[in-house]
Amino acid sequence: MSAETTQDGTVVRRRIRTVKTASTAVSSWLIPTVIVLVGLLIWQLSSGTLIDDVFVSSPLRVIVRIWQFISTGAIFPHAATTLGQSALGFLLGAVGGIAVGNLLGLIPTLNRSFGPILTFFYTLPRIAIAPLFVIWFGIGAPFKVMFVMFVIFFMFQAATVGAIRTIDASMVNGIRVMGASRWALFRKAIIPQELLWIGTTVKVAAPMAVATDIVGEFVAANEGLGFLMRNAASVLDTTTLLAVVVILATLVTAFLGIFGAVERHLFRWNDTPPSI
Repeated sequence: MSAETTQDGTVVRRRIRTVKTASTAVSSWLIPTVIVLVGLLIWQLSSGTLIDDVFVSSPLRVIVRIWQFISTGAIFPHAATTLGQSALGFLLGAVGGIAVGNLLGLIPTLNRSFGPILTFFYTLPRIAIAPLFVIWFGIGAPFKVMFVMFVIFFMFQAATVGAIRTIDASMVNGIRVMGASRWALFRKAIIPQELLWIGTTVKVAAPMAVATDIVGEFVAANEGLGFLMRNAASVLDTTTLLAVVVILATLVTAFLGIFGAVERHLFRWNDTPPSI
């Protein structure tokens, strides 16, 4: 094979990769953007004509209200309250869930004894038990933090137990045959598997943590994004309600995007790294 032929093959492969990259970019950004813009256009045209704008407001009004929130700084204290409570509850729930999940996953007797009890508590309806947390912790930040922690704990506990159960037994036996200690076994086999499951759980648990905090603020609060949403809903202020929803969704989406980038970097060793 001549050098010229080899060079031509390399050029062709590069062009194919370029085309694939461009195609991926189109499917990932352009198409969703067009769908969103078309949806906003339909919403704007139908607001006040086909549908009463009291119920749906309009994109332009929502954008103006978001700008008012940001320019005056009125949204920042409420956003900080909601995100701070959600983050602290998420962190406490994740740490506790992973710790308990490891105990249950590594000690089958504990899992058989306490697994059904944890499942019972996990199935309790969130909105039904929220008043209990108000009685126990009051209407301040501790109520929302503990409420979020309660919900998130079970998600990470279940994910950790599931990760341990799916570890390849032949790999574990191979590590043991090589004379590895229990810590080495935990570090080489269990932790990598748990990280994959925990990474996926974070993507589900992070929005759930914020949603749980919002539910808590609906039940009892004097600040926070949920507080703003509750007040807006009470006076049929659809514009403010939708503006807060958009701000909240944007913040959570930004977090998931950053986490996805970090996750792809950390899981480069995996053949099929998880992605958002």
